[in-house]
Amino acid sequence: DRAISLDLMHAFLGLLDEEWENANSLKDKSLVASLGAYSVIAFCGSFRGPEVFLTDLFGLAKYMEDNLKCGEKEYVIIPLMGRFKNELGDQYHLTPLIAVTKSGLNVKLWVKRLLEVRASEKLTRGPAFADKYGTIADSTVYEREILERFQFIQAKRPELISADTQVLEEYGISRSFRRGATSEARARGTNGDDIDLTNRWRNFEGARGRRP
Repeated sequence: DRAISLDLMHAFLGLLDEEWENANSLKDKSLVASLGAYSVIAFCGSFRGPEVFLTDLFGLAKYMEDNLKCGEKEYVIIPLMGRFKNELGDQYHLTPLIAVTKSGLNVKLWVKRLLEVRASEKLTRGPAFADKYGTIADSTVYEREILERFQFIQAKRPELISADTQVLEEYGISRSFRRGATSEARARGTNGDDIDLTNRWRNFEGARGRRP
């Protein structure tokens, strides 16, 4: 999967912002909020595509209410559900993401929009990324919707995605967001051990709270 660049992320979220403002129905707003929150969590959390679908709705709302800060920095907690219990009995894998990145990716805005539409849909528990029945969403739907918008960006801004790129073949939500995040982190001089710690969180959970 081709890496998603930071510039492409900004263009994509900008497009979704326009769709959000123009959406007239709950169905349309739900789709846009889901795509935006999914993408910004995947990129900023450096998650593989399937991992984002583990985000728990109740936990997401619970930690959003806490308005967590460290000094002047504000954070959003992304709770992933599953068998991640450690010696302390934690039920989630918790990933803190900066509310707004230095480049302007607004994680908190998209998470709040997602919670807003889920509340309107009368959903309070279960997967945050769910279908109309409240069950975990179909990843192929998200991938199709995201890549269709990438194709639109390609037509309008070929400097972000070259004209000869086969978007549907070369991009995929399984790894494109993580590869983009990793590439951006390396370009900014992030310590390799920190990148590995972020990208290999399952290894740490598997070690039951101890460093593997």
